[in-house]
Amino acid sequence: MRKQLFIQLAENDAASWVLRDDERPAGTLFRGLLVEAVKSAAGARVVLLAPAMDILQASIAMPNLSRNRLAKAVPFALEEQLAGDVDELHFALASRDASGQVAGSVVARTRIDAWLESLKSAGLQADVVASEVLAVPLAESDGSAWSLLLAGERCLLRTGPRQGQGFDLGNLPAVLRAALDESGEQPPRRLDVYPCQAEDFADSATHQALSELCESQGLSLDLHPQVEDCAVLLARGFDEQQAINLLQGDYSRREQLEKLLRPWRPALLLLGLWLVLQVGVMGMDYQRLATEDHALREQIEAVFRDAFPGSRLVAGQERALMERGLEKLRGGGQQQADFLTLLGQAGPVLAKTEGLKLRTVRYKGDKLDLELEIADLQALDKLKQRLADEARLAVEIISATSREGRVESRLALGGGA
Repeated sequence: MRKQLFIQLAENDAASWVLRDDERPAGTLFRGLLVEAVKSAAGARVVLLAPAMDILQASIAMPNLSRNRLAKAVPFALEEQLAGDVDELHFALASRDASGQVAGSVVARTRIDAWLESLKSAGLQADVVASEVLAVPLAESDGSAWSLLLAGERCLLRTGPRQGQGFDLGNLPAVLRAALDESGEQPPRRLDVYPCQAEDFADSATHQALSELCESQGLSLDLHPQVEDCAVLLARGFDEQQAINLLQGDYSRREQLEKLLRPWRPALLLLGLWLVLQVGVMGMDYQRLATEDHALREQIEAVFRDAFPGSRLVAGQERALMERGLEKLRGGGQQQADFLTLLGQAGPVLAKTEGLKLRTVRYKGDKLDLELEIADLQALDKLKQRLADEARLAVEIISATSREGRVESRLALGGGA
């Protein structure tokens, strides 16, 4: 079953509460300071059973109006039954019954404000606030049986699913007689009496007076003595579907939240405006950056195609392809630098050699490969020696062949002689 906490307030921040859940289906009673009920309220639906003597249960026939229009019309329709000013009272309505009657609960705003403030001060928040009389067990919902709960000097008379009243024990005969007179042509046939923790009630003067009154009115009287506290009986008898929750209108959860937020509304509006502006600025920045990104991508693609014509550009891999191409370029540059170095070292010596004729110059394997024609072998040997001494090159004669009075030779020049 759903965890429920039923609270009844007392004086000086004292209270009694009944906890019902799967472990305590019959209900467990606690008494103490209201703040002590906070632990029991964890995960529970909190129901405040308000004093019935502070709440008027009324029923009136109303035309078929919308809920909002009905809420505005009922206070004026009940005005003759009310002792206070309509503006100082709070009205909570139930749904229209089959006969077209609208039942409601009326309470002074000062009283419900005080109840809710007591709960708030203790760290509690009610889900339901209803008259305790609507929790008195009711055997018949058609009005053929009334229920009377006696709790010390306090009486709760329930005359229907959403009707009843609370009063002092001393006024019991007068109140019951008046209620029977108001029942008109459909009086109850039985009165169920629940005396709580009163073992000798059957011998009491109250029982004697009730018996005489019921006999004179043609009512049968059924006693249901209760050995447990009336708070436990009320917790078991409460049906939220039949009760009238006072937390409506100005006291609804939505309205209470709006009251809390009302002082902060200007700040929240400014915060909302600031957020809208921030989102707008971020959107503009995003659009600007997206445009710049598109332009940069086009520039990257153009630079890549200029630097590496014929290469295939893959979207998202521009950087890797560019670095790979640059690496290749760096390698070729180094080869060119080595070639020019060797040629620069060997050039002066070759230029001063009489009768020398260069046929081919190649760079291969870090060496300068020369094919040349020279006067004779002695001149070739002197050239080798001069390249080693003056140009500081390592010289290797790959081949030397005499032909028609001259020598054709191939030399390999390397650095570091």
